[in-house]
Amino acid sequence: MMPWWFWILLWVVLALATLVFLGLCALHLYRRFMALAQEVGTAGDALVLPPGEPLEEDRRTDPLPAVGVAALFRSPEVARAEYDAGKLARRRARRDRRVAGKRARGRAQRVRDLYPRDVDL
Repeated sequence: MMPWWFWILLWVVLALATLVFLGLCALHLYRRFMALAQEVGTAGDALVLPPGEPLEEDRRTDPLPAVGVAALFRSPEVARAEYDAGKLARRRARRDRRVAGKRARGRAQRVRDLYPRDVDL
């Protein structure tokens, strides 16, 4: 049988070893986190827009549709008209992007894209 002071010494050494191990793990994680933060900062600096260039949301000229309580108490006819107008605008924008993309790649265009039914000629 071992003396009582050996058990105290053993547990103190084990506790100190555990604390040293956890401290080293914390130091390692801290260094990795700081390296990650530096990389994120570098990437963020690369993605920042030049000063004075407006964001795409700022370039919008059409008013945003009503949301929340304002949208709840609109008449159904007004809401339907706004929905249909927005749907037509999104459809035209999608078609314009498709035509521009095909033109940029030199691909053939659809006749339906060049002469759409929803545009008066």
